[in-house]
Amino acid sequence: MKRFRFSLAALLSLRREQTRKSEFLLATELGKLMAIKNRIRKAGEAGDSALLSSGANLDELRMRENLLRKALNEREALKPRLAEAEKSVERVRHTYMEDRSKSAALEKLRERRRYYWNSRIKQEEIKNLDEIAKGTVSRLNEIEEEQ
Repeated sequence: MKRFRFSLAALLSLRREQTRKSEFLLATELGKLMAIKNRIRKAGEAGDSALLSSGANLDELRMRENLLRKALNEREALKPRLAEAEKSVERVRHTYMEDRSKSAALEKLRERRRYYWNSRIKQEEIKNLDEIAKGTVSRLNEIEEEQ
């Protein structure tokens, strides 16, 4: 029996691999973004705990003020990195979507060609079965005529 062969199989394989690489890169960039967001959140929590902690003497008040200032400075320092990470994620997401659409287009083409190939094979099988049936009928007619 004939086997289906897609002439662009090598290209499809390359596109799939590129899509996987883009997906991995996107996951990496999203991980970096989440890490920065978590650091900002932790800095905010540290600032909140410094504000809400109780302490009446001067040293404790200074310590709370220093903790709050440190948390605010860290949050401000992380904002540019957050914006840069968000831009990077968008750039990588765009690349991933392009790679995915190219791969999907080839997949659709492959499926369409496979559908037509299956149709053609079925037509050939039906034609062969019809020829066998015709041959059988003609042989049976010949046998009946001889008797």
